[in-house]
Amino acid sequence: MAEKTVSILPPINQSPDNAQTTTIQIEVPSQGNNQLNLGPTSKEIMIGSGVMLVLAIIFFVLRMAFVNYLIGPSMKRSPNNAGFAGWGLFGGLFFGSAIGCTALVSKLYMTLPIIIPLACLSLICFVIALVVASKK
Repeated sequence: MAEKTVSILPPINQSPDNAQTTTIQIEVPSQGNNQLNLGPTSKEIMIGSGVMLVLAIIFFVLRMAFVNYLIGPSMKRSPNNAGFAGWGLFGGLFFGSAIGCTALVSKLYMTLPIIIPLACLSLICFVIALVVASKK
């Protein structure tokens, strides 16, 4: 039969005489409160979503008032053109406020790939609203 070999480990508190000890220190960049600013928190996202919802309701009421103004006796525009101009106004205001809510949520996400499309959409919607509202 095979002989049993028992391996005996050295005690933990003893260290070998020829062992070299090295210490490695890595600095972790810290901000004032020791949190890495990786993105918006869920609280910030909920605040931004709530603000966008409230603004969307306000902009919808403004859209309805604008359409009624265009259809009214002073402007006498067609209801189809007035409705389309109202949606253009709503879109311009909504996309413009989306830029503001993005700034409210987190400055980290205020980057050009987000700002440029929202600004272009807002500008296009305002131009559509002006052009269509001027047609009889």
